Amino acid sequence: MLKYRRKVIEYPLFYTPLILVGLFLAFALLFGLLNIGKPPVAVVIALDVSSSTYQGQSFNAPNTIMDQEVQAVNAYLEANAKLSNPNKVQILGIGGGKAPKLTASMDSSQDVILDQLNRQLNDPNLPYQLRPEPQQDDLDIVINNATEILEEQENHCKELLMVTDAGVTITQSAVTQATGKNIKLNSLVFGTESVPNLRSASRQTDGIYIDNITLSNTGGNYLEEVFLNDFFRQFNSNWKWIRFWLGCALIAFLWLLVLPLDRWVFQGVFNMSMEPSGKIALGIAFIGTMITVALMIAGGLPLISPC
Repeated sequence: MLKYRRKVIEYPLFYTPLILVGLFLAFALLFGLLNIGKPPVAVVIALDVSSSTYQGQSFNAPNTIMDQEVQAVNAYLEANAKLSNPNKVQILGIGGGKAPKLTASMDSSQDVILDQLNRQLNDPNLPYQLRPEPQQDDLDIVINNATEILEEQENHCKELLMVTDAGVTITQSAVTQATGKNIKLNSLVFGTESVPNLRSASRQTDGIYIDNITLSNTGGNYLEEVFLNDFFRQFNSNWKWIRFWLGCALIAFLWLLVLPLDRWVFQGVFNMSMEPSGKIALGIAFIGTMITVALMIAGGLPLISPC
C-alpha cells in the first residue's frame, strides 16, 4: 500500500502562520499609512529668550536666534494644523531664572498660539522681567511649570521640548518628577557645547536630545528643519504600533518555518530522522518567539504604554 505524504502547504502548521504573516504585515502597513493608534499629544515648548538669543540687537529682532525659534514654532504649528488630531501646544520662555508663559494656555489652533506668542514677545516689559540674568538658567523651574500644565492633559502623550544654549542646570529630582508624570524631556542645545545632565534627562525619560546646533543672529532656517524632522515627526509617530505588528509578523514567520526546516533542511539535507528534526524546528520557533516577545516588551507594548 502506498502512503500519501501531504505537501507542506497542506498542513495547518504551515498555512495558518502564513495567513497570519500576511495579516500582521497588512496591519503594520495600515497603521503606518493612516497613523492609527497614536493617542493625542500635548506639547510644551520652552524657548530660550535670554540675551544670548539677540546679542547686539533688539529683543526678538528679525533673523536673531530668538526669531529663528519663533519661526521654528510656526513651522511646527503649520505641520500640526494638517493633522486630523492636532497637538495641543503651549509656549514657555527660558531666561532670567524664570519660565514665563508666552502663550496663555494649551491650544491646537495655529492662529491663536502665534497671536498670543507674538503679542507677548512684543510686550516692551518682557525683556526687563527677565533681568537680572543668572550665569546659568535653572531648567528645574521650566520642568516644574511644564509639569503643572501637562499633568492636566489626561489621556495625552506629554512632551516637553526645551530649546536653550548650554548655560543651564538641571537636577535629578526634576527628572524624577517628569518621569513620575510620564513626561518626556526633549532638548535642543544650540552652540558648540553639550549639557551631559540634560542629555541624561532626555534618555531617562525616552526623550530626544540634540546638541551642537550652530545658530547665529544673522538668520537661517535650520532650526525649522530640526523641529519638523526630529521632534514633530517623533512626537506624532505611531512607531510602537508598527513595531508591534512587525513583531507579531516575525513570530508568525518563525512558526511558518517549522515544517520547511523539519522536512527540507533537517530531514532532506542533514538526513535526520523525523522526531529529532521536528523537535529542533519547534525549538527554534519557540526560542525565537521568546526572544521576539522579550524585545517587544522591552520596547514598550502600545496597549500598555501607547506613548
